[in-house]
Amino acid sequence: MAASSAARAGRRRVHVDREQLKHPVRRLFGESRGVTIGAIVLIALVSLMLVRPLARTFFSYHRTAGILQERRVEVRDLRVRHAELTEQVKFFDTPQYVAEKARSYGYIMPGERAYVIRELVHPESAAQYAISRLRNVTVDDPTALAQQ
Repeated sequence: MAASSAARAGRRRVHVDREQLKHPVRRLFGESRGVTIGAIVLIALVSLMLVRPLARTFFSYHRTAGILQERRVEVRDLRVRHAELTEQVKFFDTPQYVAEKARSYGYIMPGERAYVIRELVHPESAAQYAISRLRNVTVDDPTALAQQ
């Protein structure tokens, strides 16, 4: 019996009023043991002050990584375009290109003769041209086709 009285003496009896248990915070946390609402708010504010810079750093890193990826793609595309233009410049420096361009402007090589063809018919319109010439012949002389 001495042991049970010693155990009872070590325990504190806390009288809990039924009205206190009806309060939602007290029902959730029980009787206050020194942690008050103010302490919880203070801990929440301190944690927000620590989390906010980390979140901003993360979002800044994420945005910067996206921009970096876009720039890498842009640089790759520009390098491909630069290689294409370099090849084009090399082609423009060749004597074949210079001769081709000169002929398109009507220049000739030394020793060649230039001929001018006055009526040049495109291959696409050659059939229409032939039909129109044929109509002109048949209108002027209906027996022209029979004589040929």
